[in-house]
Amino acid sequence: MQKVLFLFGELNDDDIDWLITTGEIAKIPPETVLIRENQPLENFYILLEGAVAVSIDFAGTARDIAVLKSGEIFGELSFIDQQLPSASVKTCEECLLLAVAQDKILNRLNQDIGFSARFNRAIATFLASRLRNTVRHLGEDKDFVFNQSFISEEIPVVARESFNVATTRFDWLLRRVQSQTATESPV
Repeated sequence: MQKVLFLFGELNDDDIDWLITTGEIAKIPPETVLIRENQPLENFYILLEGAVAVSIDFAGTARDIAVLKSGEIFGELSFIDQQLPSASVKTCEECLLLAVAQDKILNRLNQDIGFSARFNRAIATFLASRLRNTVRHLGEDKDFVFNQSFISEEIPVVARESFNVATTRFDWLLRRVQSQTATESPV
């Protein structure tokens, strides 16, 4: 399943509603570069539908290192450490994205201690999960494209209840976004 479940498992309904109303929802065509390695990044992204490729420049050649699918989050590392992105991200197909400006998230983090605690815990938890998954795959074939998604059997029993809630919240977000985009489409 997706990393967004870590986020939606920690955030409350008001937090998620704030992300939706503050962020921008956009359909992005295939082959669109969303993040460029070593270039400033303004947004934190939630991939609602579609797939993106994560690549790193090796001696002038882009090498895909991961494919992220619906429900994944990206741009979080640069947001957390305020450094330039260490990888590029490009759409593989048409994608529906929720992009939230980093400055808006930072303002909310500074103004709402509860949101700050929930948001940072969620980010720390899924980054820890990503690191554990990466360590598990060290030494595998060097041409292996890493799958960032985790398998539901790997979720600790105590975390499964919050993931069930998170799944429900993500489904709600998708329904809300899809109804918004349907009403905004030209007739």
